[in-house]
Amino acid sequence: MNSRTRYPQAHLAACVLPWTEDFRLDVELFEQHIRDAMGSGFTSIYLMGTAGEGYALTDGQFKEAVGVFARLTVKPGFDPQIGVISLSMGQFLERIAWARDQGIRMFQISLPSWGALDGAERMLFFKTVCGRFPDCRFLHYNLPRTKHIIDGREYRRIMDEVPNLVATKNSTGDYYRIADLMKHAGELQHFLLEGGYAMGCALGECSLLCSYDALFPKTSWEFFEAGRRRDLASLWRLHVLINDVDLFGHLKRSMIDGCYDKTLLWLSNPKYPTRMLPPYIGLTAEELATCRKLYEEKYAHIR
Repeated sequence: MNSRTRYPQAHLAACVLPWTEDFRLDVELFEQHIRDAMGSGFTSIYLMGTAGEGYALTDGQFKEAVGVFARLTVKPGFDPQIGVISLSMGQFLERIAWARDQGIRMFQISLPSWGALDGAERMLFFKTVCGRFPDCRFLHYNLPRTKHIIDGREYRRIMDEVPNLVATKNSTGDYYRIADLMKHAGELQHFLLEGGYAMGCALGECSLLCSYDALFPKTSWEFFEAGRRRDLASLWRLHVLINDVDLFGHLKRSMIDGCYDKTLLWLSNPKYPTRMLPPYIGLTAEELATCRKLYEEKYAHIR
């Protein structure tokens, strides 16, 4: 671990939720999904970000999914993480407290999104939510749908007041945003998607959240390790390989995040259902068939 960062460099894997035809959690399939991620070498695993439909679950569904996840992942050598998404700060506190009682100590949070928070409100949010649980650590998911993107200088101000804010997740591939984060908030561990990871590694220590970890596990790990070694030749070669994959360009509509993530998992395991909690609609059978055809014709050689 870099002594400058509050959280160790890591390759983070996302779990998604399998729903039966009557929209109940398929516990057996979900448990196998978690075991597969753990068996693939992931020690940092999270549940219920946007890909995991964390915005859509009732309290009962949240507790059931977290209970299954915690039973398998709360053990030495693993750092399970739970995402909490809500319009209510009170619900943030209630859900974190419940997951904490199950042994979870790492949480992914995003700002309430009904209306953009101003600077004082953002500080109040972090100080209240993170400060209520001083024995836990927090990753902030910095995404546009919360109507405000936090930059490096603002993170610096928040860090000074909130010592257990340890990491961020940013889906950007914008060099200037990444450079700003690394320069002004380098003490935080910045998790970047495959579009930004190589740029972050060229500037310093950062971490990877790769959407293709289930579909291309070997390549995903090679990409992470190249960045950790600062092997820039290998890093940029793999950056080009991964970012040239286009399985969704044929789609004529935009969909909620989890539709894409569940499709990638389904391509690697056809038994995994792609249905989303209503009112969101996943890919149609025809769209899925096109994705599989593209995968088998163009990308199946990637491991």
